[in-house]
Amino acid sequence: MRVPLILKDIEMRTEDATERELISQIIESEEASLRELDDKMKWLKNFERLLEIQRNIVWPSVLDLDPKVFIPECLKAPLSKQPCERLIVSPRRQIIIEGPLNILDSGKPVEMYVVLFDDMLIITRRKKGLHKKQSSLTEKWASTCSRASSGPHESPFKYVVYKQPLSLDRFYIHDVTAAEGAAHNLKYVFVLVCLNRFQQIVTIHTFQAPNESTKINWLSKLKDTADRWKRTLQNTVFRSQQRLSSASVSTTSSCRDTAVNSR
Repeated sequence: MRVPLILKDIEMRTEDATERELISQIIESEEASLRELDDKMKWLKNFERLLEIQRNIVWPSVLDLDPKVFIPECLKAPLSKQPCERLIVSPRRQIIIEGPLNILDSGKPVEMYVVLFDDMLIITRRKKGLHKKQSSLTEKWASTCSRASSGPHESPFKYVVYKQPLSLDRFYIHDVTAAEGAAHNLKYVFVLVCLNRFQQIVTIHTFQAPNESTKINWLSKLKDTADRWKRTLQNTVFRSQQRLSSASVSTTSSCRDTAVNSR
């Protein structure tokens, strides 16, 4: 880390222009290497945390989510587990912010542990004494990493996913102002209005932060990350769909012209 500083000091003391240029190039190369190393360390730390979250997270089955739903007996065993159990770990996924927030969905504050990724938001309930089988190599690796970093004692808590993950392009954020909060006896509150792909409102999540600064931090991270994710979708998924649609229209027009000419 001190190499660029030493080189800059040498550069200041060097009078020859050619040598100064050479030293300047070396400094740029060293600084680029340090930035690359720093990025790799950040990526590794983030990836280890993703592994840890995946090891401790519990995905309720469809029966747990909706006990009244009818499921034919032949499907109960296949549907007893969620196919998204290994959703969390991805080399490209980033954790933006995580921590406890109260949720007021039932009218009373219930503490949740909320994790904001760069593409989705997951709300969980912290439970004690739950044990999940390690059914994959990834989860066993996560367990090994955790033991190596935190000692031989495993955390007694698991995090049960509340309802379903929220894609960052599927909700609107409403900041409950101080005036609105005072009128309804709500402090440090913000609301997520969740929609499906057909723009139908499907649920509302009302969050309460412990203080104003925490609320502002969460709102800032949510808005910035959601905007960034929407831009990513516009530049990738939606653009690809537009190209496919344009190609389909061109093909249809070409076929129509060919049919007309053949007459």
